[in-house]
Amino acid sequence: MPIQDALSRQVDLAPYFQRLVEIVLRRPLWTCVWLGAALRVWVYLHGRAYWMDEGSLLGNLRGRAPFDFTGPLTSDQLAPPGFLAAERFLIGLLGDSPYVTRLIPMACGLAALVLFMSLARRLLGPSAAIVAMILFAFSDDLTYYSNELKPYSVDLAIGLAITLLSLMELRDPPDARRLGVLAALAVASPWLSFPSAFIVAGCGLTLIVDRLREGRRSDAARLAAIAAAWGASLFLAHRASSRLLGPSTSMYVFWNFAFPPFPPTCLADLARTAGTLLETFVTPLNLVPRLMPYAFALLAAALGASGARRIGRKDAAALAILVAPAALALAAAAMRRYPFHGRLILWLAPAAFALIAEGLAEVHWRRGRAWFAFVLALMLTYPVLDALYQAVPPHARDFNPHGDLRRNRFID
Repeated sequence: MPIQDALSRQVDLAPYFQRLVEIVLRRPLWTCVWLGAALRVWVYLHGRAYWMDEGSLLGNLRGRAPFDFTGPLTSDQLAPPGFLAAERFLIGLLGDSPYVTRLIPMACGLAALVLFMSLARRLLGPSAAIVAMILFAFSDDLTYYSNELKPYSVDLAIGLAITLLSLMELRDPPDARRLGVLAALAVASPWLSFPSAFIVAGCGLTLIVDRLREGRRSDAARLAAIAAAWGASLFLAHRASSRLLGPSTSMYVFWNFAFPPFPPTCLADLARTAGTLLETFVTPLNLVPRLMPYAFALLAAALGASGARRIGRKDAAALAILVAPAALALAAAAMRRYPFHGRLILWLAPAAFALIAEGLAEVHWRRGRAWFAFVLALMLTYPVLDALYQAVPPHARDFNPHGDLRRNRFID
């Protein structure tokens, strides 16, 4: 056949399109994983310039031995020792380009997609799992922090791994290897992620109480031994990390707005606490557009509460594994030990998305398909379109005074 005839022959794309549709319908969760991975890699390949906080942390990585923790970090920076060591090793081996320094956050961001898919399958119904995966895959914050030289994406992946293993330990048949992996990850986590303390404590306490309630005292004793080893590791990691923070740090002053007043003594204190909680729907969840912010935040909160009730009716312990870490983090914030805001609570996004998606399933069950479609459109349209918009360069981020990706709605 002449070349010109071959090139001019009409190509029928219908079979390829039909095949694509079949794959999407047969594996919707994996489709979300691949789309989320493509979005994250797309942003990664642009290799955007470092912003101020990244540059400050990079100054503590260049030219330093991986395990050089002899003095405080400069520029009022702080990161887990394990994260610092891994980044220093990569920089010493491959250089300090953004593609190298953001490789660990990117790997964790991609791993988080697969981990969350497994969690959604285990915890949610089919339709709710798909909705949760869409929220997770097209999250602007999760995409951005998978491409930042900071440990927030590491917090996300480690938190998901611990939560998933805890859910498996909760109801699956006993497995010594799985328990060993959970133990090793729990003991190592304080050196890799600061907020992992809340996740390990919340999940561990739930598992121990569940085992005692069922009369499985030997299992509870094994979990208590793991908890003791984790406590020792947490103490040592805290001591080591405290030495990385200079005595004249302004970090607590910078994060003062993220500590809700406790106990609240007036209406202004209650309003500030409510604003702190509502702000989570702006950052890191990005579910609140500029138009009617209170309406969207309260809708998301109502869906989350409905989803919590729905999951709690099926398995109260599974619900506790999801919400106990958030309660512990909020208690720590009230004691001014850990800021409850934005990128520092990025690890809460999986639980929030799961609860909201399950709440949407409740709308479907109680109100029917039309109401479900309407509320689903309200919840998905803005975050998905905003994530896609922000992924197209050159959209320079206009960080607010708190270092957030977008303007706050409910706090000063």
